Order: sequence, then structure tokens, then C-alpha cells
Amino acid sequence: MEKISLYYLLITIMFCATGCSDRKEGIGTNASENRTVFFIDSNRGNDSNDGLSPQSAWKTLGKVSRKVLLPGDTVLLCKGCTFYETLRLHGGGTEEHPIIVSAYDSGNGITNPPVIDAKGYFAAVQIENGTNIEISNLELTANGGTPLESKADIARYGVFISATNPGKYPNLRLKKLKIHHIFATENVESNGQNSTSNMGMGIGVTMKGTNAIIENVHIEDCTIEMTGHTGIQISGKSPASLMDGVTIINNRLIHIGGPGIVTLRCQNVLVCENVIDHCGSSADPRMHARGSGIWPGISNDVLIEKNEIMHARGKNDACGVHIDANCKNVVVQYNLSLDNEGGFVEILGNNHNCAYRYNVSINDGFRIKGVNKAQNDGKIIWTTGIGGGDTRGPFNSYIYNNTIFVKEGGRSCFSFTGTTEGILIANNIFHLLGETLYIPEEAVGTIQNVVFTNNLYPHAAVLPEDFPINDNNPYIGDPEFINPGGDDPQDYVPVNSMLVKDKGVRIEKLPGDEIGLTIGLEVDLDYFGHPIKNLADIGAIEIQ
Repeated sequence: MEKISLYYLLITIMFCATGCSDRKEGIGTNASENRTVFFIDSNRGNDSNDGLSPQSAWKTLGKVSRKVLLPGDTVLLCKGCTFYETLRLHGGGTEEHPIIVSAYDSGNGITNPPVIDAKGYFAAVQIENGTNIEISNLELTANGGTPLESKADIARYGVFISATNPGKYPNLRLKKLKIHHIFATENVESNGQNSTSNMGMGIGVTMKGTNAIIENVHIEDCTIEMTGHTGIQISGKSPASLMDGVTIINNRLIHIGGPGIVTLRCQNVLVCENVIDHCGSSADPRMHARGSGIWPGISNDVLIEKNEIMHARGKNDACGVHIDANCKNVVVQYNLSLDNEGGFVEILGNNHNCAYRYNVSINDGFRIKGVNKAQNDGKIIWTTGIGGGDTRGPFNSYIYNNTIFVKEGGRSCFSFTGTTEGILIANNIFHLLGETLYIPEEAVGTIQNVVFTNNLYPHAAVLPEDFPINDNNPYIGDPEFINPGGDDPQDYVPVNSMLVKDKGVRIEKLPGDEIGLTIGLEVDLDYFGHPIKNLADIGAIEIQ
């Protein structure tokens, strides 16, 4: 007993004296002299305690939910405990002294993260008008149940962050969270695979009030699995009130009922090194069963790179990455897009200066309209005026140095809206071994300002006869991939130097386009990070 008491004394001294200085463990830097550390233990705690040490821990999250936290305050949940409630965080920290929510070790050898089981609640963790808050090392679930608070019947979240009052709310950080089985009590009417879908989401961050501005959202090293709808959704208020600064990095999203990662009305966005496996999932009958891996909408300056997106499903959308309407300067690069039935490139209306470059696409776009309720065919490349209103477009799209493989017996479709103004397609490998089709858009018009050149095809008849634009310098032949048909990008390293090596053309701005890409059209590294020397090779991978 004395050993356990000594352990608690040491851990209390450590938290109070060091200020939780190790960010790598998800605790965060916090050197405020007035900081308070609150301990919560659902097994051994008591709400009549002061909550200031492990041996005097509180029992319930309600004790914290009723407090206004101050800069430097830390809330620690005991490992191995389960809390059948919701955690509401009030107050805010500063950039130097954030509010920290994380886990602590009770000394009994249990390493499992603390669990918040918010069955029946709107969200496991709720933050409204919070600033400078870091949450890490928790397990969150909220699977149905009798509604216990407003909106929990038809909406459910692992983490829900909102800004409702005028002001700025910066620096919200989520790290090393395990979020799973997020389902509202009831399904609602929707445009998913079935007539109703469940609005369960892993993480939601939204600006709801006029002039309520959230800045600098960081989501890292989280696992999100089995949600009724979206995995991560970040939403600003309006085109005139964008959320500024979003980083979503190194997360794993598995069996997501809707889209994996969505950024709406945002600017300065990085979505990097995430793995998204089975978005649009139907693993649970409540799921939405429709969704692309990643998509931005009404957003500016978005970089989507080094992600792996696979097995997307749904009667519409279901691309690896699609660029929804009304975006500017979205660059999709260095991604693996594998077995996504909606396709590889999808650029909607009124998008300006967006690009897909140095990606590897394997067996994407096999969906057939009318089969399994599908509303659209899957496509290798699709430009469409959908969502563009009277402006239509898209405008100045750049598609270059991608490696695209479709197996024998597969199906590859292309479609371009007549309102497309400015499109470059160059230096791509289109190794399409199955049937190819052109599916015209309904929009009347002729594609304007086209640069279509220097792409590699397995034979001269790959593009359909009714293809509306012509490659003015096609290459024909076999790039001799290491293992065509495999699921690993390494399988698509070309060996045929005579056909591929240094055969790329320099990518220039489209005629009349003064911008190109704001981050630059030139690329220094290939898909695997190899330097590009001299002229680029054709495709996404340089021959070494």
C-alpha cells in the first residue's frame, strides 16, 4: 500500500513540477505557474474528493464538464477506466499554456486508454468556443442508445467542436485518439445508398456563428473506424468566413460509412499521409454507404498529398480524391488511389487552378451506371460543371505525370463537360488494358484551351473514337511495370527506359492562365521522393 501511495505522490509531483513538457506523448507544453491538474478515475474516484491527485481523484466527467478551465489546466483520465457519459470542455488556454486533456497511469500496470462511452449522448467530447485545447490518448465511442440530450437522436460525434460566439478560437489539437462505432440513435432520410443513413461522424469541427472564427485545427495520429457517415468533417461558415489553417496528418480511417475527410469552406489546408480504407462502407446496415476518400469544397489553397485511399464505394462520388465545387488552388499529389469505384480524377464546377500530379491510380473507376443503384459511371478523368452555378467551368485544370493502371477485363471511362475552360493532360501513363468509353456530359459547349500531349498508352486504340480532344504527341508501348496488377505502388515502377526515361515535356501555364499553380508547376521529386533530374520521366515514378 505504501508503494502505491508513493507512486501516486511521484506522478503528482511530476505533473505539477514539469508542466507536462513532452508533446510527443500527447500531453503538451504547459509552464503556467497557476496550472491545476485534475485527475478522474471512474473505478476508485469519488466526486466528493478535490480531484487534485490520483489518490483524491474525481469519479465522473461531470465534475470537469461543470468547470470553466483556465490556461494551463490539465485534465487526466485514468487508464483502464470507462466513463459512460460525455465530456464538455469550457474555457480556453493560451498558445503558451494550452488546456490539456489526456490519460494517466494508475500504477496498476493497465495500459489501455481511458474510454468515454457516450452512448445516447450527442458526442463523447464536446467543445464550444474553446481556444488552445489539446486532447490526446483517449478512446471514444458513441453507438446508438436512447437519446440523453438534444440532437443525439439523429446526430452523433466522437469529438464535436463548434464556435458560436463572435471572436477567434485558435489552436485546437486532437492527437492519438481512437474513435470507433459512432452511430446516432436513428437514421434519417439521405442521398446515400439507401433511403436513410446514419449521421454518425468521427470528428466534426464547425463555425456556426457569425464572425465566430476557428483557426489552426490539427488532427494527427488518430484512428477512426466504423462511423455511420463521415470520418472527419471541417466546416467554415461561408465563402466569406473560411476556417483558416487545417492540418490532418497521419490518421487511419477504416470502414467509414460516408466520405473519409471533408474540408468545407476552409483555406490553408494540408491533408497528408492518411490511410483511408473502405469509405462508403456498408459494413453496418445503418451506414451511409457512399463517399469519396477525401474531398474539399468551397476551399482555397489545399494540399492533399502522400495519402493512401482504397476501396471507396457508393452510387455516386466514391473517388479516391475528388475536388468538389467552388475551390481554388487544390493540388492532389503523391497519393495512392486503389480500387475506388467512382474513379481517379473528379473536378467539379467553378474550380480554378487545381491539379492532380504524381499520383498512382490502380484499378479505379469500375462503377457502371444502373448497376447496384449507381447513378453515375466511374471515371478515370471527369470534369463537370456540377455545382458551378452560372459560372460553370472548371477552369485551368492540370493533370500530369500520373501513373494509371486498369487491369484486363476492367473498364475505364472519361468524361469532360463542354464548359471546361483550360485543361492540361500531359506526361501520364494510361496503361488501360480493358474496355474504354467516352461518356459525354449533358452541358452544351466545346472544351476550350486544351493542352493534351505526351501521354503513354499500351496501344493506339486506347482512347475511344468519340474522344473530344486529341493527344498531339502520344507514346505507344509497354512501360514494363515490375508487377502489373499488384496493389503496391512499387509494382508500377517502369523498366522500359527507352520509352519512359526523360520523355516528359516541361509543364507550362495554360495559355491565358496567369496563375498556373500557386505552389508552382515544377516538381522536384517523384512519387517515391526520388529527385527528378533533367527532363521528367513519363508517369509518376522516375526510373533510377
